[in-house]
Amino acid sequence: MTKEIKDKKFFIIEKEKFLDSFTYSIHKSKMYDLTTAVRKLLALDTLVEDRERYSYHLQEVSFSEVQEPLILKDEVKNEEEKNWKDCVQDELPF
Repeated sequence: MTKEIKDKKFFIIEKEKFLDSFTYSIHKSKMYDLTTAVRKLLALDTLVEDRERYSYHLQEVSFSEVQEPLILKDEVKNEEEKNWKDCVQDELPF
């Protein structure tokens, strides 16, 4: 296996069919190297009894969408610098 493929990361996407609609989620909210992802994918396909409802697929993680770090705008920075006590009213509503 080439180094380029070894360095790639993958999500395991869980596809659930319910009432003629589909929902998609990232299994365990983690990304895996190819070997681990394939092993987990095979295990999930083997263990899942309701194959009509659940299926699993690999999706390569792509970092190409984010080229530069996000920069917070001044409004967000100002909000972060406020003390939480400044945001709470002095009088209680009851």
